[in-house]
Amino acid sequence: MRVDINPFYTRASDNFDSEEKFIKLFSPEILSVFAEHPIWNAVNILRSSPGGGKTTLLKIFTPRVLAAIKSTKNHDDHAKDLFGYLSDLRVFDSKGNSAIASSLMSFSEEYTTLEYLHLKEDQKLRLFCSALNIRIVLSVLNSICVTKEMSYPGDLKRITISEQLNSDVPVELRSLKNGRELFEWASVAEERITDQINSIYTIDPTSIAGGDSFYTLDFLTSSNLRLDGSPLDLRVIVMLDDVQNLSSTQRNFLLQSIINRRPSVNTWVSERLKALTMDELLSEGSLAGRDNNIIVLENFWAKRFGQFEKFSKSVANRRVEVAFENKTDFASFLSTKMSNKYVSIIKDALQKVEARIKNNYGSKSKYLPWIKSVDEITDDDYEKLIEWRALEILIFRDSNKKQQTLAFEELDEEALELQNGNDVKVAAQLFLHEEFKIPFYYGISTICRLASSNIEQFLNIAGQLFDVIQTNGVKRIIDSNHQLALEPEKQEDVIKKIVNVRWKHLSTNVPMFDSVKKVMDSIGEYCYTETYVPNAWNSPGINGIAITMAQRSEIKDKILKDKNNPYYNLARCLTICISYNLIDYKLNYKCKGKEWMILYLNRIYCAKYKLPLNNGKFKEKTLKDLLGWMTNGVNIQSKFKV
Repeated sequence: MRVDINPFYTRASDNFDSEEKFIKLFSPEILSVFAEHPIWNAVNILRSSPGGGKTTLLKIFTPRVLAAIKSTKNHDDHAKDLFGYLSDLRVFDSKGNSAIASSLMSFSEEYTTLEYLHLKEDQKLRLFCSALNIRIVLSVLNSICVTKEMSYPGDLKRITISEQLNSDVPVELRSLKNGRELFEWASVAEERITDQINSIYTIDPTSIAGGDSFYTLDFLTSSNLRLDGSPLDLRVIVMLDDVQNLSSTQRNFLLQSIINRRPSVNTWVSERLKALTMDELLSEGSLAGRDNNIIVLENFWAKRFGQFEKFSKSVANRRVEVAFENKTDFASFLSTKMSNKYVSIIKDALQKVEARIKNNYGSKSKYLPWIKSVDEITDDDYEKLIEWRALEILIFRDSNKKQQTLAFEELDEEALELQNGNDVKVAAQLFLHEEFKIPFYYGISTICRLASSNIEQFLNIAGQLFDVIQTNGVKRIIDSNHQLALEPEKQEDVIKKIVNVRWKHLSTNVPMFDSVKKVMDSIGEYCYTETYVPNAWNSPGINGIAITMAQRSEIKDKILKDKNNPYYNLARCLTICISYNLIDYKLNYKCKGKEWMILYLNRIYCAKYKLPLNNGKFKEKTLKDLLGWMTNGVNIQSKFKV
């Protein structure tokens, strides 16, 4: 082990000053989010909960990172792979040169301070436009210089400006002929604005440079710029990150301006879900259109768990490389073999379940072929225990049918195989987890599912597991026989501690927490009672509820617009759960002749309520039901029994 610092707590986006470290931690699988969207000549709006990977995704397109990838691809396999992915996206041209000049700007709280100035609303927006336009000018000029390996600002004279200017461009810019003059204008204008903001005197609105629009998003297009007398052979990109840090007025103005303008410069916007209004959170593809891509990262991954698992494993493995001399698969540290502690527990459970089935159903000839089939299984005790418990579920289902099969008295092995699918076996594992406390939440696939399609959530879980792995590494120095990998019960113990800590933090971080807690607890407890029924009717179980899309429309179009509506606080509570990544949602799900809005618990909280981690299973509820839950909680007796 090379380092004591846990590499899972390092985010790729944190390494802004080291392209080498950033590239080493970057996993190219996240670029697949652009596979189905025409990202060029369109406005791309990236959204996610905190830690979804937005900033990391944007940074890979920045000039210095691209230059580092190009310079190291011939002797670094990872950089070579990245180069291939980016070439497919036309980031590099056929000669291997960068085809884009992208500027990345992050909004800090300094922009929100403009809201506190003693100005009219339109004057505040004019000042906001002016400040942002100036930053865009300086950032784009710098990115062109870095991409073309020019000195900044010394070589800016080589960039000339076309005379075909948009009418929105301020008068003072129309006489500028080259990049150096543009740089000097922007530098002076930025200093003037800063001085005025810091002044104790009231700002003179007429002195604010710039117009009332984001003219730079057309002014700085590559067709309007020339380099050494030739057309600029770069696609200019402006990336605006952390838009959630703007005031609601600034954010709405920015988004609406960009969407309505359809700028010539490729414009990308990144923001957290918490920035969205309640109406936007309940709308699918808000602001989306022919020239706009709305990409919610969690929604993208939720439809492609296999890809997210591959991505998460890649991210984890890249961090393990930082800690170990040799490449090591992170999954190899997460053992799926039960420890010696559970050998006797499993053996005892196997005897009990087998005896229970034979005592209850062994005298019925129709079940004898099924019992005989499982009796002959030669797997290890745990696998055999799962088969027996799954059989108990299937026999219970069959024996409680309202109409028994009359044509065939006996049920053959083929019938058992058809019914005993993976869902039933997972349900059996959950039942064994509840009855005998045998670990359920362990293994790399489970860790990936617990992440609920959020890469930072995955890294937080993996990081705390890796803390224990590192401790084991230290113990192994003293005792070479000490096991490095974590046994299932240790993994589950770490996971449940993570859940408990997160839950405690919610009380201080989430608005309306008392109501949120009641809704979350009610959903969790209700799903528990519906999961742990003897026939496992919806195996492997449910972890979500659903309201009709008609009710969702009522929330969006009526309830949220009337604070006196009896369901208003419920609507607020649901949107808070969504924006704080407590609940995942899916719109327009068709089932039983209706369309539904499904509300799934974030998978990390499924471990709190002992629920499965699958998608697709839910139970219908009404707004009236949910209001009752939020007000009084749920009062349901557990249906679990053996």
